[in-house]
Amino acid sequence: MTPGQRGFVSLTNLNLKEGDVVSSPGSSDPDVYIVNIWGYKRLFLNPAIFNFYGHLGGFSKVKNVTATTRGKMVASGLYRNCETNDQKVYGVQVTGEDTGILHWVNTSGAQAIADDANFFKKVFCINTKEFNWYPKGANYTSVSQVPNYSR
Repeated sequence: MTPGQRGFVSLTNLNLKEGDVVSSPGSSDPDVYIVNIWGYKRLFLNPAIFNFYGHLGGFSKVKNVTATTRGKMVASGLYRNCETNDQKVYGVQVTGEDTGILHWVNTSGAQAIADDANFFKKVFCINTKEFNWYPKGANYTSVSQVPNYSR
């Protein structure tokens, strides 16, 4: 599913901007996400990971949005360590309420786009602290192996 299929037009239409951190307290999904211009959102798996990003201002800077607004964006579990400029893309496998494993998506960029035209729109930058927090699992050899996150 794409953000457009969920009614996403732009962040501006949702009174948001790239890099905003959002949550829908009181909903069935109180998780905290960061959003990108393409209509994808990335889960902060737990408070410890969120705290690796002090420049975001902490929990007091999280924007409360309605579940409907949050639902217009699609969750992505594709990450790369931009702090080290590593070009490898990893998929996160959520293994518990606050736990997960990173798997390198070991495929060419051309194949990734052939498998999912929006692949690179879904990739979020993480820092080295978060990258090192995750245990690493076996490589994925196809985009289709990356699990979808939903609550």
